[in-house]
This record gives sequence, C-alpha cells and structure tokens, in this order.
Amino acid sequence: MNENLNEQTEAASQIAEANKVGGEEPSVSLGKFKDVNALLSAYNSLQAEFTKRCQRIKELEASAAVDKVSPTEQSVKPENQTLSITEEEKENFIKGYLKEIMGAKSKAIVMDGLGTGITTPVNKPRTVEEAGKLAKELLAK
Repeated sequence: MNENLNEQTEAASQIAEANKVGGEEPSVSLGKFKDVNALLSAYNSLQAEFTKRCQRIKELEASAAVDKVSPTEQSVKPENQTLSITEEEKENFIKGYLKEIMGAKSKAIVMDGLGTGITTPVNKPRTVEEAGKLAKELLAK
C-alpha cells in the first residue's frame, strides 16, 4: 500500500511540475476536487475503506464456513441405533405402496365428438356397507 501511495505522490508531483514548466497552467478537470492533493487524499481514504470491507467480508465468509455442519456429521448415529432392513422387506414395502397408488388411480375416459374432455368414472357403491360409508362422508361435510 505504501508503494501505491509513493507512486501516486510522485505522479501528483510530476503533474504539478508539468503544469508549472509550461508557464501556462492547462486546466485539468478534477470534478469536485480543488486540486490534485485533494483528489489523492480522497482516493487513499476510498482505498482504505475498500480494504476494510474486503477484510470484513473474508471474516464473515470464514465464520459462515465454520458454522455450516456437513450432512454426514448430522446423520451420524451411534452403532446401537442402526436399523437394518432386508431386501425382501424393501420389495414388499415397495410393492404394497405401488398397489395402493395404482388402485387409487381411476381410468380416464376421453369423450368423442367435437370437443374433447377427460372424465373419470363415478365410483358407485357396490354394497350397502359402501353406500352407508359414502352417506356418512357426505353428511360429515
């Protein structure tokens, strides 16, 4: 940072000398700054603030990385709490699940004619018990 400051100071002094050597001072637009030294001090303060912010961001990133816990560390269980499921149990569970899902699906019927629409067949009770359950469900609503 000191090197940059030295280079900037040298550049500012060279500009000032060049302005004086020509006899006539050419006008250089420095915007809202009065002279080159004011511009240089503003730049240095801006650079210092930028450096502080970068350091703060690195600190926050480091603390965030420490706070994160890997999923493998969360799922570690003591050996006496592990459960083992056999392949046969897995297959039976999956078959039962798929039967429930496939049984719940009703077949769709596409209507013929000018417009097409999709309807599902109405589930009608087949026994008196099913009719009673249906009536109870409708009355409960």
